[in-house]
Amino acid sequence: MDFFDMKRLYLKFFKIYLSVSIILLGCVKVNSSEGINDVKNLLEGRYELIYWTENNIQYYYPEVAGILILNNNNALITLDKNMDTNKSAELIGWGKYEINSESFHIGWHDWKLLLIENNIKTVKKKSPWKGMREYSVSLKDNKLVLTSITGKQTWELDQNSLVYRDKEWGEDKDEVIRYWKRVN
Repeated sequence: MDFFDMKRLYLKFFKIYLSVSIILLGCVKVNSSEGINDVKNLLEGRYELIYWTENNIQYYYPEVAGILILNNNNALITLDKNMDTNKSAELIGWGKYEINSESFHIGWHDWKLLLIENNIKTVKKKSPWKGMREYSVSLKDNKLVLTSITGKQTWELDQNSLVYRDKEWGEDKDEVIRYWKRVN
């Protein structure tokens, strides 16, 4: 085999390698695109709070109420917590989120919390955390699971519901579970 035959053979293998690489990269891109669509289909929507569990007690409407909307990288949450006759909290938050097949980030840039205790009103405008909270993304058996990097918050979503668990909710760092029903 002379030099030119070796060169032709090398070019032939290089073209095959390049073609296979391009095909494989195209498949990976299609699969990741399909994956993110599945993730967004499970995440995005409008949710109504059905119950809230705190200190192992479940609360229903009218003790608790809320709406959560996640759509097109925008987030809105309202929560009303009236578990105690002398103490209540009303919250509205506007935020942004980013999601891909590996991570989810959410942050609240406009946050208003009205606390009423013994007829004294206090307004807090500080978001519960700075910047965006990061979550890992897992999609298995038509269920989306988002787990915060600290492991203290999780979201479990399917076509019908969202279950939010937080091991450090609020100033008292209570453990809460909120069950949301998808309403769209």
